Amino acid sequence: MKNKFLPKDYKEELAKAIEEKNFSQDAENLLLSMCYKMDDSYTNYRTVKREVPSKEEFMEKLVLDVELNCKNIIIAKPNSELEKELKQNQRKIKMDGQAEKNIISYPNEKTLAYAIAKASLPAMKNEFTDEDRAVITAINIGKCISESEVIRDFSGWTWSILSNEIESTECNTIYVFLSFLLGYKALENINLQYIKENLTESFYKEMQKVAMQFYLSYDKDKNEEILKKLSEDKKKLEKMKDSSKYIIEITKEKKETIDQIKQIDRILSDPLLMRQEYLIYNSNKPDKEKVFSVSHYQEKLTKDRQKLLYTLSEYNRIENPNEFLKEREKLEYEIKFYEEKTDISKLEKEFKKIFIKKLEKTNERRELLNIIYEIRYLNFLPNCKMNLNEIEEKAVPKAIKYHVLEPISNNDILDYRILKGIFDSDVISLENLYIKLSSSQNIINVELYEGDTLEKKYDITLPDGVNIQIRRSKKMKIFAI
Repeated sequence: MKNKFLPKDYKEELAKAIEEKNFSQDAENLLLSMCYKMDDSYTNYRTVKREVPSKEEFMEKLVLDVELNCKNIIIAKPNSELEKELKQNQRKIKMDGQAEKNIISYPNEKTLAYAIAKASLPAMKNEFTDEDRAVITAINIGKCISESEVIRDFSGWTWSILSNEIESTECNTIYVFLSFLLGYKALENINLQYIKENLTESFYKEMQKVAMQFYLSYDKDKNEEILKKLSEDKKKLEKMKDSSKYIIEITKEKKETIDQIKQIDRILSDPLLMRQEYLIYNSNKPDKEKVFSVSHYQEKLTKDRQKLLYTLSEYNRIENPNEFLKEREKLEYEIKFYEEKTDISKLEKEFKKIFIKKLEKTNERRELLNIIYEIRYLNFLPNCKMNLNEIEEKAVPKAIKYHVLEPISNNDILDYRILKGIFDSDVISLENLYIKLSSSQNIINVELYEGDTLEKKYDITLPDGVNIQIRRSKKMKIFAI
């Protein structure tokens, strides 16, 4: 993103945008408070999550989003009618308008940050399939969750993920997985073909299923439309099980379609007949469905004819035995896709496979450090039940080999067991962690410190007869980088 203004000018730029928009004093105060809190927390947010824009890029986007996408911001005050409306709809945000949005939000910075991010999402293109719409919607919602995370989960000195304030943990997980695998920049302008080409087919399919389940609950109208189509597909598939009977039915419908096309051709070729049919058509319709003129009726007939020609071509295609089989297999797949229940654990398994390959290919110190932070973040990801032991076991010795972590012993497995606590630590900066070891018989006592503050303690039990050398120190630094 090209810098529009110098770093740290964003507060002044936001104040100018607010003044130009003529927002209420309540909206202005909340926006500026939100901006200051983001400024205060962003460094910690970037330290913890890693795969995010620079502060300047992020804050510039915030200002542009307010300038370009927020027509008005209305604050629903406590006990007001607006607040009651938001509660009744079980929504914290209400957005009106198409291009610039009128945002109605609860009076808190977290909700407003999410609303602004959501108001700035691009319009969905009509040519997308339902499956593509589901994936794009899930990624976009995940992106809004990520953009509001800086103020939702971070204060000036602490980090804690508030899962109950996340609209969809599934969308959040999808976005985090994709950003850790492809980078956040790949998700700024979503290109599904790029995502498919750079991830495994199995990962994409599982992501598609998780996204679709969210999408059907998110878009109620689309859910009803898909359920109707699902019912029609099931009836069609049931008929296709008896192929000979189905072909006979297709032949009959094909003849009826041809007769309808001939009738339309006859009307289009005879102006007098067309006027008569136009009057008959309008006489049977309520006012709101009447056709305005004979010329409009002619246009309607032409469009009807085009639809019938397409239907006829489909009947001709299905009469081909190979095409018949393809159509039946397609219906079976689509019905299974919409009906099959999936849980996010299947997506998690596919993610782990790709993430491990990413780790194995990485030999650069800074990237290895980022991966350690990403593993730690995944351990705190809401609704994510992945067992990350396999990844952690590979990450620790590799990080020691490339001088990201300091060696603790002469044994890779023991090093992992001793250092495992870093992946469960909620300190902001892992590089500030120190370790202190003590032992009694076959037990190693591990203490992790952030500076002088004891952050975590746990014990490691050694197998009998194991000869392991441990570097001893009162307290030593964990990270070498």
